[in-house]
Amino acid sequence: MSAPGQPSSHLALGLTVGAAARRLGVAVTTLRSWDRRYGLGASHVSVGGHRRYSPDDMRRLQRLCTLVADGAPVAEAARAVLADTGAHALVDDDHAHGERPDHDESRARTGPERPGTDTPLSDTHARRLARGLSRAAMRLDSDAVNDALDRAVTEFGVPTAWEELIQPVLYGMGRKWESQLNGPGSNKYVEVEHLLSECVLSALHRAVGRSRNSVAGADGPLGARGVLLACTAAELHTLPLHALTAALAELGVPTRMFGASLPFDALLRAVDRTRPAAVVLWSQHPETEDPAALEELGGSSATTVLAGGPGWSIPLPHGTVRLTCLTQALAVLTPAD
Repeated sequence: MSAPGQPSSHLALGLTVGAAARRLGVAVTTLRSWDRRYGLGASHVSVGGHRRYSPDDMRRLQRLCTLVADGAPVAEAARAVLADTGAHALVDDDHAHGERPDHDESRARTGPERPGTDTPLSDTHARRLARGLSRAAMRLDSDAVNDALDRAVTEFGVPTAWEELIQPVLYGMGRKWESQLNGPGSNKYVEVEHLLSECVLSALHRAVGRSRNSVAGADGPLGARGVLLACTAAELHTLPLHALTAALAELGVPTRMFGASLPFDALLRAVDRTRPAAVVLWSQHPETEDPAALEELGGSSATTVLAGGPGWSIPLPHGTVRLTCLTQALAVLTPAD
């Protein structure tokens, strides 16, 4: 037991990745992905070579979770947290001192090799592509928008194109529209956001078609059962589910996409008829969440239940996995062997 006035032993040593994930309400794979992609990870290493999350690490990650829950793209939220806290120095210090995670954690962080997908995109390149895409959308030039989207998806893969280009541009366009509310020209940018969203949807559909043609006849990581994707009965926001569908198609994972506002009784019938390996149920806003649906899905089938989107409250029903970003969703649905 700790002496009076001293921190408890587990806080003094730092939290393990599992304990940190439970405290934040996210999956372990999410924390490893955030560390690998954005440098938001554990800043301490135990005597045995295991990463440990300090109170400062946890404050940064809690801030990231808050920004993502408010609708910010993960990459943009991570940049904001790093800028606010100077966390780059912690990452650089770890590397400078040669501190590395144990073998199993290193393998889990890196994940399986996936040729043709998730190619890294530098910040400079991402900003240049985002400016080009935004300008094409502002001109309402749908041909240029579609060309830019197809090039990004083909060159970098769906996960990178979505998280580092498409999602930040959509988020920025939404903020432009919100900034005009209650002012002169309050409907300004609405047509831009609508055109961009439709082009993104079309680009994701094209990506699915290309992927399915290239992997025809192949056995996906989840076999023929695949993944069922749907929004809650009150949810209309479908683009993130289409992005996940396209990313899974790149990996040869079969999917069934049911889109917006699927009544729960219809969802249950679909699950009963198709017996998917996993069900992803999306809620974008708190008013559209349906915890009872998650509870019944988890208790009525052997299917893995995943709650996607920022609309879900914490804690989720026992056994439900919370999805916070596309990269994490892929890590959960297609884990490394």
